[in-house]
Amino acid sequence: MKQEKYTFTYIDEFGDTCSANFRLNEYHSLMDLLFDKYLQEWGDCKGRAWCGTCHIQILEGQLSAKMQSDEKHTLSKLDGASTQSRLACQIPVNSELNNMVIKVITENDYGSN
Repeated sequence: MKQEKYTFTYIDEFGDTCSANFRLNEYHSLMDLLFDKYLQEWGDCKGRAWCGTCHIQILEGQLSAKMQSDEKHTLSKLDGASTQSRLACQIPVNSELNNMVIKVITENDYGSN
């Protein structure tokens, strides 16, 4: 039986809107998926929620899982963090990502106004 494909939209550091496809449990985290398929220079702490290099903001959609204390602590130290901010390394690749829209937040955010 073939697994269903899911899709989400992300806005990269240049302000370009891109589409990403995935299957359930294809990757451990959203950071792994984006790093492997689309982005580079991510995940300095290898997914431990320490560095904040995988900072994203959820523009459309929501996640049911509550944020853990390590993620909250790291986000509290980041410039530009908001109530929509999350660390991609802490987001599992599951059906909740389907049709979600996220924005990748970087220090070099060329797409900002």
